[in-house]
Amino acid sequence: MTKIPLLTILMLISISNAALASDSLFYKELNLIGGHSRQNGWVGHTQELSNSVGFEHYAKFSSDYGDFLTTDLQIRGAYDPNQPFSDAISCEIHNAWAEYRASNTIKIKVGHFEPAYGLGQIIDVHSTILQLLTMENIGYTKDWGVELRGSASGFDYWVALQLGSGMSIRRLDSSYLFSARIGTPAGRDFQYGVSALCGNVLDTEGMSTFPKNHLLSDEAIQKERIGFDCVYNWNSFVLKGEADFGVNSNNSVIGYLMEADYTPPKNQNWEFAAQFKSFVNDLGSSRTDDSKLSLGLTYRLSQTTKISAAFTHDLNQYHQPRDTEFLVQFYYYGK
Repeated sequence: MTKIPLLTILMLISISNAALASDSLFYKELNLIGGHSRQNGWVGHTQELSNSVGFEHYAKFSSDYGDFLTTDLQIRGAYDPNQPFSDAISCEIHNAWAEYRASNTIKIKVGHFEPAYGLGQIIDVHSTILQLLTMENIGYTKDWGVELRGSASGFDYWVALQLGSGMSIRRLDSSYLFSARIGTPAGRDFQYGVSALCGNVLDTEGMSTFPKNHLLSDEAIQKERIGFDCVYNWNSFVLKGEADFGVNSNNSVIGYLMEADYTPPKNQNWEFAAQFKSFVNDLGSSRTDDSKLSLGLTYRLSQTTKISAAFTHDLNQYHQPRDTEFLVQFYYYGK
């Protein structure tokens, strides 16, 4: 992992020494979220989303032989109303990567990006209330490291080696995360893939990069997973599914997700969603699952702005009381 800064420097040197044509896009981002929880009262954030304002800068660099480098930087300044003001403001670095095209079929990425596992590799949920199984499986949605991706024999593949630390840059207790996925190419109505991961993953809380998010333990959790995921675009529906099996330290675990999204053909500003998500923390014991049913509604005010609402009811919670939660979100993403 110590070679990552060197690789980045070499990329920057190659850019400065070449005659480049650069295409870039700059987006502004605003996320406002709030609601009510039966257990906690007012809620001002979720595990993945907080009240924030930020930007995303996406760029492609090319030479006479075509594009050879793509970069993406997405930063949010976040505010947590449940914390004292001195601790309420933080900086979240979500995307911070550079991807070098080594050939027509092989690309190398370095920086902060999604692990090569599950639906999170092919579905962007960075702005949605209803999330996938990534937090339950890994504990965070993005990590620092390097990735190799490409295509062969009609399939796409991703292989990543990361720090196992999530949002903040740290390495303790020999932490690391290795992940890999192989699946059908993007753009098909029916996509599916098989994933695997293993590593010593740090247990953290919160999405802050600076200051560093809260470290729950100095000891990393040994994790192993194998999973299957699929997405099916059928008429006005998008059907999503994922099933994962593996180990957290000495406990066998299993997780599964089913979701159906519907967009009315005659009014495509609306989207309805229903999701069932469950994660069993110990297959050797009864009632160790975290299971919830969620219903979501989104209305697009424009191409850049949307309002979403979600109702979530816990069917069971392991080591904490069941909850019912209602959230409303305003999201803007535009130039």
